[in-house]
Amino acid sequence: MRSQITPEAKILKNEDVVRLFDAYADDLYRFAVYYSGSKHEAEDIVQDVFLKLLDDKVAFKPGKEKTYLFTMTANKCRDYLRSASRQKDVDLESAENELQYFDEFNERNKAVFDELMNLDGQFRMPIYLHYYAGYSYKDIAGILKISESAVAVRINRGKAMMRIGLEEYL
Repeated sequence: MRSQITPEAKILKNEDVVRLFDAYADDLYRFAVYYSGSKHEAEDIVQDVFLKLLDDKVAFKPGKEKTYLFTMTANKCRDYLRSASRQKDVDLESAENELQYFDEFNERNKAVFDELMNLDGQFRMPIYLHYYAGYSYKDIAGILKISESAVAVRINRGKAMMRIGLEEYL
């Protein structure tokens, strides 16, 4: 996704990339772990995203940085999942270990996380982006390159699947 240079857009300098890294690297990493299922690949994906910002003359409107970064990360994750060199093992355990550091991550939260990780990626990613990263359906549609109605359907179906596994906690 190449952003268009408009009068209100600004080309990033190295200091801007460092600021964006400090602000969003952890969120992008967690997103990449969810998406790719691999802690190690997630690290590489986030690194690639920020290296691309440094190498290319990227410009986007102020206030759209986070959405742009999540879109770049989603694209890199899709590339990884499609790649022939991808391993067959998915490192879900490393993703769980990363989330154990969140405050208030009790048994109920662990059960919700386990159910979320058991969902197919087409349901898991919209739920993550909406409930964990705080994106609107419109933003999720742009990041995942699907329609807003598809986002709503996937979130509703994913929640319904999760409810079945979480009946004892409801």
